[in-house]
Amino acid sequence: MDNRLLLRYVMGKAGRSERRRVADWLKESAENMDRFSSLKAQYVFSGMPNSILPEKRRVFPAIVHIAAILSVPLLAGAIYLYFDRNNAIEKYFDASRRAELLMSQNPGSVTYVANAGTKSTVVLPDSSVVHLNGKSKLTVPQTFSADVRDLFLSGEGYFKVRHHEDWPMQIRTTKGVTVKVLGTTFDLSAYEDDADVKVTLVEGRVQVKEDKTGSVHEIKPSQEIRIADNVSVDSPRKELPEIKRADIHKNTGWVNGELIFDNTPMTEIVKQLERWYGVNIKIVDEDILNYRLTATFSTESITRVLDLIKFSSMLEYRINGTDVMIRKGKS
Repeated sequence: MDNRLLLRYVMGKAGRSERRRVADWLKESAENMDRFSSLKAQYVFSGMPNSILPEKRRVFPAIVHIAAILSVPLLAGAIYLYFDRNNAIEKYFDASRRAELLMSQNPGSVTYVANAGTKSTVVLPDSSVVHLNGKSKLTVPQTFSADVRDLFLSGEGYFKVRHHEDWPMQIRTTKGVTVKVLGTTFDLSAYEDDADVKVTLVEGRVQVKEDKTGSVHEIKPSQEIRIADNVSVDSPRKELPEIKRADIHKNTGWVNGELIFDNTPMTEIVKQLERWYGVNIKIVDEDILNYRLTATFSTESITRVLDLIKFSSMLEYRINGTDVMIRKGKS
């Protein structure tokens, strides 16, 4: 097999007949698969240092502004952090590149793992790019079939899919939702411990299918859809899932190292902090779960985040290794 054709496949430029030739050739022997994997690895890692870093945004002076309004049991706090983004983004994506190497190999596929407290960037066989959030797994075939680019996601991924009119990509999830795309930038959040699946479309076009009912929904750029995972043929919903205008910055801020809360309930805050920092959080006083928080954090340590929440909400916390206990402060 000509290396130039293999490289066209890896770069996502091969046509349907060329993709079939590569797929048939890969089935012939393990040696062919090893040769393909080696070529793909060379292509991916030679381009990775420059290709995965986002465009750096303007650098702001290191200013911390805190404004909080407290009403128990409802908390509305606002915390805004601005800092030297150049250094922070470099450190953030250095960690991403290391995390990508934490993968488990299976026959015919590779599972990329972004553990809690890490982010990972994955370059797919067609040179599409996926950023994985903490506590996420993406299973990718060593080579896509000639007809469809099939993936499996548990957790959250930000996808930049290379466009192919005759080569759709399908991302299946553990939540019974499949997203079909041709060439698109979007965020897919499908954590097993979340109540629903959320798809945020940045650009392009996606179809979101409910596997249990067969219902298909199409969303437009700057829109989001949430689909509950407790719907089935036997227990259908009364109304269609809501499609609404998306807050792109909030929904995708994690890709650029921003943890954004907007009137977010404490139940959701706990899950995001656990995924972001790799900690286990225990809430001692249950009514704390009714609190809400508006805050933006940018690569702050877990201690710094907890200090700021403590300042705005009169809560107390204790850290023991990776275990965090949060309770009401003394009045």
